[in-house]
Amino acid sequence: MDYTQAVIMGILQGLVQWLPINSSGHVMDTIITILGMSPSEAYSYLILFHMGALLALFYKFRYDLGKILMKLLRFRWEGEESFLFYSTLFTFVIGIPLYKGFKSCINPEIINGLIGIILVLTGLRRQAPLERVGKEIRQSKEEVTVVDALIAGLAQGIAVIPGISRSGMTIGALLFLGIDQKKAVRMSFLMAVFAITGSLFLEGKSLTQPLSLSLTAVLSSFAVSLLMMEAILKLAKKLDFSKFCMVFGVIATVMALLGVLL
Repeated sequence: MDYTQAVIMGILQGLVQWLPINSSGHVMDTIITILGMSPSEAYSYLILFHMGALLALFYKFRYDLGKILMKLLRFRWEGEESFLFYSTLFTFVIGIPLYKGFKSCINPEIINGLIGIILVLTGLRRQAPLERVGKEIRQSKEEVTVVDALIAGLAQGIAVIPGISRSGMTIGALLFLGIDQKKAVRMSFLMAVFAITGSLFLEGKSLTQPLSLSLTAVLSSFAVSLLMMEAILKLAKKLDFSKFCMVFGVIATVMALLGVLL
């Protein structure tokens, strides 16, 4: 891989990293097919792109993460601190055994497609008029609970299986639980800090690329990841709950179908 290819692939990873699609699988396939790399070399670059995404998360949420860390250290836990602690704990409890033992036992496209269908149905349910209810209850929750954290952590733990979308699993789970879409996207991004850090710790030994190419790959992924996160957060602010669910659900479903057909 030369510098131009590293930039292009970093841009691609940064674009698809935060959408409810099989980002790692698509980037890996592109690197192997178009650039003719071996799977091990392609995976090494994928880790670099994830480093860029992690740096973008740290930069975007630097103030939030600082406040959360201080509250955690002082044991002054509020809703978000408890959510991140328990979701991360459950991610590792579920994710590490899956990572070790079930890497290739599940068809990821089926799970990604199921996420999309559930999101579309969730959006349609929120749009449909409620019958036999005295008043309409269509408001989304703005606070997250420990139960929400456990379910989101389970979803993120399952997403360690190659090909399953982490963003799709976590955002989908939180939306299905009725969490406001702005909150769901934000918490999914914050959860990714700990998930990506853990995956880099487990796979960091696979890095074998020259320093200059590594920096190019990381910086390109960083820049585009930052832009994509901003775009998704703005989209979550503009769309109502049902439309946001359906947009994400359609993306996940279509990409899963393409993955099965192609």
